[in-house]
Amino acid sequence: MILRDFRIGWRLLVKEPAYSAVVVMGLAVGFATCFLLLGYVVHSFSYDRHVPERGQVYRLMQHWNIFAGARWGDGVSLPARDAILASGQPLLASAMISRDVDVRIGGAVQTIDVSVVDTAFREIFRPKVLAGDLGATLARPDALALTRETALKLFGSLDVVGKTIGIAGQSYQVGALLEDQPAATTLPYAALAGIRTRIWNAEYRELVTNNWGSSHGRVYIKLLPGADAAQALAAMRRTMLASSFYQRQSPDQIASLNGRDMIDFRLGPLADAYLDPLIKGSNPVHGERKAIFGLAAVGLLILVLAATNYVNLATVRTVRRQREIAMRKVLGAGAKAVSRHFLAESVLVCLVATVIGLLLAWLLLPVFADLVQRKLDHIFNPLALVVSLALGVLVGLLAGAYPAWSAIKVRPTAALAGRGNSETVGGLRLRRVLTVLQFATAMGLTGLTLGVAWQTRYASSLDPGFDPDPLLIVETAGDMRDANVSAFRDALARIPGVSGVAVSNVPMTTNINTNSMKREGGTTVSVSWFRISPDFFGVYGLKPVAGRLYDPARDRPADEDKIVINEAAVRTLGFSSALEAAGKSIDVGNGSIKQVIGVVPDIRDVSAREEPQPTMYRLGLQTGVFTVRTADREGVQHAIEALWPRYFPNDVLQVQRMSALFAQSYADDLRLAKLLAASSVIATAIAAFGIYVLAAYNVQRKAREIVLRKLYGAGSAAIGRLVAREFLALIGIGALIGLPVAWLALERYLAGFAERAPVGAWTLAAALAVALLVALGSTVRHVVSAMRIRPVQALRE
Repeated sequence: MILRDFRIGWRLLVKEPAYSAVVVMGLAVGFATCFLLLGYVVHSFSYDRHVPERGQVYRLMQHWNIFAGARWGDGVSLPARDAILASGQPLLASAMISRDVDVRIGGAVQTIDVSVVDTAFREIFRPKVLAGDLGATLARPDALALTRETALKLFGSLDVVGKTIGIAGQSYQVGALLEDQPAATTLPYAALAGIRTRIWNAEYRELVTNNWGSSHGRVYIKLLPGADAAQALAAMRRTMLASSFYQRQSPDQIASLNGRDMIDFRLGPLADAYLDPLIKGSNPVHGERKAIFGLAAVGLLILVLAATNYVNLATVRTVRRQREIAMRKVLGAGAKAVSRHFLAESVLVCLVATVIGLLLAWLLLPVFADLVQRKLDHIFNPLALVVSLALGVLVGLLAGAYPAWSAIKVRPTAALAGRGNSETVGGLRLRRVLTVLQFATAMGLTGLTLGVAWQTRYASSLDPGFDPDPLLIVETAGDMRDANVSAFRDALARIPGVSGVAVSNVPMTTNINTNSMKREGGTTVSVSWFRISPDFFGVYGLKPVAGRLYDPARDRPADEDKIVINEAAVRTLGFSSALEAAGKSIDVGNGSIKQVIGVVPDIRDVSAREEPQPTMYRLGLQTGVFTVRTADREGVQHAIEALWPRYFPNDVLQVQRMSALFAQSYADDLRLAKLLAASSVIATAIAAFGIYVLAAYNVQRKAREIVLRKLYGAGSAAIGRLVAREFLALIGIGALIGLPVAWLALERYLAGFAERAPVGAWTLAAALAVALLVALGSTVRHVVSAMRIRPVQALRE
C-alpha cells in the first residue's frame, strides 16, 4: 500500500458520507467496547507489578481444617508472623491489619482506612516517600503516614508533615507523606501506622497479638537469598503445635481431624493474589479469572461482529463497483494494484474508526469504571494506544481481504457489458454464515443476561427469615461495657417512632465468628456465633421453634450460661428435632457447658450461594452494633443524626438499612448482569444492522425472480414469505448454535448458588423472541419494498 491508495480511499469515503458514517460508527462502537473490556482485563492481570522484586514476596495463607467448607484465606494471625520470623530462615515479614478509623481535623470528622504494619513493610514494599521519615513514623505509637490522596482529603494540601489529627480523643502526628498506591494493587491503604500504634486499645491488641485463632489481617513474607520456604513453614507449624492455643483444644476435636493439623499454612505468591482461586470470596480485593477471560472473549467477539458488518457492506459495495473496477483493469491496473487499493481503503476506514472508538471509550470510561468498581485511570497509556492502532490496521487488513479478493475476480468484459454484476455463490454463503454467527452471539448473550439478571433478582429478594424493611443498623466503635455506648442505646429507645433497639457484636450479614460445640455423646462440630442483647429476637420479630428465646424480662446480658441455636445447628449437632435440642447442655469448648434454652428458625446471614449456617446466639456486653426497629425510617434516621454528636463527637455516623446490607451480597452479580446487558445490546444492534444489509442486497438480487413470480400470479403474501423465509432460516440456525452455549454458560453460573431461581428455558425462548423481533424490524422495510416492486420498472432496469 502506498500513500496514493490512501488518498483515493479517503476521496471515496468523503464522496459517500452516508456509507462512510455507517461503517465508521459501527466499527467505532466495536473498537470502543473492545478497548474498555480488554483494558479491564489487562488491568486485572497487572496487580502488584509495582512491588519491587515481586517474585520473592509471598502471602502467608491459612486453611482451617475444623470447619466444613472452609476455604484458604490470606488472613492470618500475628503469632503466625512471629513464628515464621523465629524460624531462623533469612526472610522479612510484615503484618498489614487494616480498619476504618474516624479522624478529627479541626471541627470536621472523616473516616479513613489506616493500615497497621511492621517496620519491615518499608523494606519489603518500598513505598515512595514524598516528605518526612517513614521509618521513624512507623516506630512511634503516636504517628501516622498519609498518602497524597488522603492528605488532600483531610487537609486540602500536601504540606502535612508535622501536623496533628485527632483519633478517639488522642492526638497523632503526621510523620510522612507517601505517594498514592497504583489502582492495580491488592494492598490498598490510605494511611500507615506502626505495630506499636495507640490506635489499638489494650483489649484489641491482646486479641490480635496472642491468639492463633484471631485472623485480623494479612502477613507478607519476603524470602531473602538462601531462604527455604518449606523449612520456614515447618518451623512455624512446630511452634503452633506447641502453643497454648493448640494445647487447649479438646482431645475430641483433635481426634476429629484424622491426623491433620487444626490449621494448614502455605505461601501464596503475591503475583497471584488478585486472581488466586483459593481465596475466592475471602478477600474484597479479588477478581474472578473465569469472568475476566469471559469479558475478554466478549470484547473480541463484539469487535469481530462489528468487522463482520463492515465486510458485508464492503462486499455489497464491491459488487456495485464492478464497472469501476473493470475500467481500472482496462486502463492497466493489475491484480496487485486493485487489491492494494481495496486493502488501503479498508485500513483507512478501520483506523478512522479506531480513533473515534478511542474517543468514545475515553468518554465512557467513568461510567465503565463505576460499573466494574475499579479505578481504570491508567488504561489510556501510550502502549495501549499504539496496540489499539495496530489492532485497527490488522482488522482493516483482515476485513478488507475478502472485498479485495472479490475485486480481483471481476472480469472486465462481463462487467462492462452489464453481466456478472452479482455476488458469487461462495461470497453469498460466507455472508450468510457471518449473519448466522452475529445472531448466534446476540441470542447467546441475551439469554445469558436474562438468566444472570433473573438469578440476581431472585437471590436478592429471598426471604431472610424476618422483615428487614423496618430495621436500621447503626455501628459504634465501642460496646455496651462503655457507659457512653449504653447511654446512647437508651437515647435511641426514647426517639419517637422507635419500637425496639437490639445490640449485637456485628451486623447480621457479617458471619465471621466460629466456635466448636459438642452435645453429650456426639462429635465436635463447628458453628458460627453471634453475641446479642436479650431483646434481639423481639426486635427482629423471630419466634421460637422450640423452647424459648431471650427475653429482657427474664434474661440479662451477663447470663452467659444460656444459648439459643438455630435449626441448622440442631441438625449439625445430631439432634433429631428442635424439641429434643431444647433444654440440653452443650460443651462449647474448654469444658464450658451451656444450656440450650430454645431453637430459633434459620435466618439468612449469608448469600444464596450458601446454605444457612449452623449458628449459636449468646448473651454478652461486648456488643456495639445497634438494630433500630421503626416504621418511620426517614424521621428516625434524622433523629439519630441529631443525637449522634452528643455521644460520639469524634466518630462518623453510618446509618444503613438492613435491606441495603442484604443487597450488597449480590453487588458483583448485578455488575455482571449490567456488563452482559450492555454487551448483548451492542451485539444485537450489530446483528440487526447486518441482517438489514443482507435483506437490502437480497431484495436487489432477487428483483427479477420476484417480478417473474408476480407475473405468474404470486400475491404480496407469497412474495413476503419468499423474502422472509431465508432470514427465519438464518435465525433458526443461529439459535441452534448460540442458545445451547448460553445454556451451558448459565448452568455453570448457577452452579455457584445453593438456592437457584426457577430459570428454566424461558430465558432462551425470550432471547429467541428478541432476535425475531429485531430481525422483523430490520427486514420489514425490504420485505414491503419487495412486495411493492413494479414488474415493468424492474424489467426495464
